[in-house]
Amino acid sequence: MLRHFGRLLIQGPQKFGGVFKHLLTIKDGQTYAPSRVYWCLAALTQIILTFWHVIVLGKDFSSTDFGTGMGLILTSGGIGVWITRKTEPDA
Repeated sequence: MLRHFGRLLIQGPQKFGGVFKHLLTIKDGQTYAPSRVYWCLAALTQIILTFWHVIVLGKDFSSTDFGTGMGLILTSGGIGVWITRKTEPDA
């Protein structure tokens, strides 16, 4: 059990990094798509600012506002990826 857990600790971040690279690159798997990178940065910024608002400033968390904002970010990014799907070169 412990041997498996150690292997997971070593190989886990490498596999997780591969998932991020797959999400951020175009079909060839090497070229990063700026629109996808900006999309992930916008979602990460939303999460960080929510933590700042709640933890540091001590404001109440509004799940409706958070869900609406994150939903708009994810929807607009998905539409952007869908629009550019035919302009990406094949692998």
